Amino acid sequence: MTCAVLAVLVSMASSTAADAASQRQLVVRMKSSASSAERAALLRSAQGARRVGPAYVFDLPAGVAGDRAAQRLRRSHAVAWTEPSRKVRAAFVPNDPGTIGGARAASGWQSVQWSLSAPFGINAAQAWSNAAASGGSGGRGVTIAVLDSGVSHAAAGQFRASRDLPRSRFVAGRDFVNEGKSGRDYFGHGTFVAHIIAASANNAYGTVGVAYRARIMPLKVLDSSGMGDDFVIAQAIRYAAQRGADVINLSLELFSRNGAPRSLTLSRNVREALRRARRLGVVVVTATGNSFSSSVPSRKYGSLAINVGGTTEHGCLGLYSNHGPGLDLVAPAGGADADLVGDPNCRVGEPPGRDIAGVGFRAGEPGRFASVSGFQGTSMAVPHVSGAAALVLASGILGEHARPADVERQLRWTARDLGAPGRDRYYGAGLLDAAAATTAPRAARQRRVTPSG
Repeated sequence: MTCAVLAVLVSMASSTAADAASQRQLVVRMKSSASSAERAALLRSAQGARRVGPAYVFDLPAGVAGDRAAQRLRRSHAVAWTEPSRKVRAAFVPNDPGTIGGARAASGWQSVQWSLSAPFGINAAQAWSNAAASGGSGGRGVTIAVLDSGVSHAAAGQFRASRDLPRSRFVAGRDFVNEGKSGRDYFGHGTFVAHIIAASANNAYGTVGVAYRARIMPLKVLDSSGMGDDFVIAQAIRYAAQRGADVINLSLELFSRNGAPRSLTLSRNVREALRRARRLGVVVVTATGNSFSSSVPSRKYGSLAINVGGTTEHGCLGLYSNHGPGLDLVAPAGGADADLVGDPNCRVGEPPGRDIAGVGFRAGEPGRFASVSGFQGTSMAVPHVSGAAALVLASGILGEHARPADVERQLRWTARDLGAPGRDRYYGAGLLDAAAATTAPRAARQRRVTPSG
């Protein structure tokens, strides 16, 4: 049966040219009950099959229709499920990056990092005081896995290391794109995200991270153009969870073969990896994406990760931010305001607020660090939440063995209400408030004011 299945796959003609061009890989999970002989036969018959975590990725020959190939494979007694490989990309909207006075802002980080200190920032300074008072200064002792385009953590050749991310605060990572390589960042997105999370404080350089003493586990899952595959994301999630990550940062978005946005949990392989991470006590934070979709993310598997949308300097939903029913809360992400009728924070027709600024480099120039601006999108919102989660964990206010659900509940409960009173479709529970989140739960509830009406 198994050999026959693969023989048919190789001989099938594509039903449409579009299908043949779009589905070139299938992710296949075999049944635990499958015998070694059945597994071996299936793999021998496949062209280019390779193991990625608990699943296998099959490369489809030219002219083979992906949908029909999957149907044939599912008839095998050895196969539990199949799904097409889907693409992921960095969930940000680049906007002409430029320097803002060199690597050090003359007037201090507050003038540059509105997302930490402005009226619609996350109240970082008070959060730092709260965490320090509880013994968790700057997220000390917490490890955050950054699944992205890599992080520039060491100098070599054309690559330079950032002074804001000392090597002493990195733990061993891995390059899932180019196995055996260093995992250094050429695209710039992962390095910028890591700075938002964990850039050093009080070092007279650059900017400051939300969790400026947390450790970073750099996991390269996106290539030099910011693109990747969902099965690679699943593999990296498992790796991070099994190697001591406390928080996983996913500044990524999934999309279909025609470019339409999709919930990251659409991938069964990713869902299984997220469930594994949750069982191991890992907090996972992911981006809603940047297509202004009202259906993404889905609520169906919402408990597997904290889904974060993006807001502007004015406190309005970003013009790009997806706001599906699975949205949990929002965080600063820059850009222009969405046109939300009745929301006084949305200044449509006026100049947009500032984008997110920090230390980084332009794509393709990993040897030229500077203080750059021009990053916007839900990719920028996620590291603010990941950093806040690290502060909550380091503070110990939820107990020594806080579960992912406990951290998510604390972040949602303490969020600042935006838009319509209470939880709503555009802002979820509201805007991340790191200061309130690092306050003991009982005290936070006493201070929370529920709008009337």
